[in-house]
Amino acid sequence: MKSDTQSKTVIISGANGYFGGIACQYFEAQGWKVLKATRQDGADIRIDLDQPKAFSSLKIDAQADLFIHTAAAHEVTCREQPYRAIFQNVAGARAALDFCVSNGIPKFVYLSTFHVFGCPTGPIDELTQPLPANDYGLSNLQAEEYVQLYTRQQKLHGMVVRPSNFFGIPADLSQCKRWSLTPLGFCRDAVEKKQIVLRTPGFQQRNFVSVLDICAAIHATFPHIQELPLLHISGPNTLSIRRLAQLVQQAMRDRLSQEITLTIPDGSPPDESFEYTSRYLNNFYQPKDKIEDFLGAFCPKLFQELALIA
Repeated sequence: MKSDTQSKTVIISGANGYFGGIACQYFEAQGWKVLKATRQDGADIRIDLDQPKAFSSLKIDAQADLFIHTAAAHEVTCREQPYRAIFQNVAGARAALDFCVSNGIPKFVYLSTFHVFGCPTGPIDELTQPLPANDYGLSNLQAEEYVQLYTRQQKLHGMVVRPSNFFGIPADLSQCKRWSLTPLGFCRDAVEKKQIVLRTPGFQQRNFVSVLDICAAIHATFPHIQELPLLHISGPNTLSIRRLAQLVQQAMRDRLSQEITLTIPDGSPPDESFEYTSRYLNNFYQPKDKIEDFLGAFCPKLFQELALIA
């Protein structure tokens, strides 16, 4: 017997991106009909965050139950093209919301980021006051506020999801553009350069959660979105950046019999701690994917890909 969600339809913006590509695979595997919204040819729905007015007024024939907005300018674009990135993130989020209202899509999930907290220390949950430190964090926070505004106005039921640092094997490795994500970047450096070079002592703590766990959490909370305006999603691993580099080194040794060099500047660990948590997540879902397993699978995949190119 099918579950209630197996006859549902979801629209995923940024479906050709790193997160969106994995999300499409996940929801299709769960029995959802997935409509891919991107600016690329072949999209089910053509959207362009540089043209938010056209996006907002677009009408579709299909009926959808959920819109997951993952299309956005990431941290590198925000740093290199700040004005365009702010426009894409804030105006693009509002356009996505207007698109949903116009097409009668009742539920909306916005993929935000823990970077709304700037330089995070101490325990952080949904009641912690955001304090962005750059355009990436600030533009995501402003987009969050649009989701909350539309929910207050009862135009739809919106949920903001703030994952910690996420990881996952790209749906299309040849098209991956998110090497600035530390787990991915470390693995590529290890495979291609046989070394990982840290610019700092790397004592800063970060929490890591898999994209599949984030998707599973969205799936589990879908029936309860109206009760969850904001949800943090953290994973089972909280570790330092230097420890992450050491785990990549171990994965290369264990899985590929390859030795790599770690270059880590000297320094002392800071006094402050870091804990990224949720007041609500465990009521619906408990993330389980461990970053060690990802590293053990991803390094060989990259090594094989490099061999094919060579």
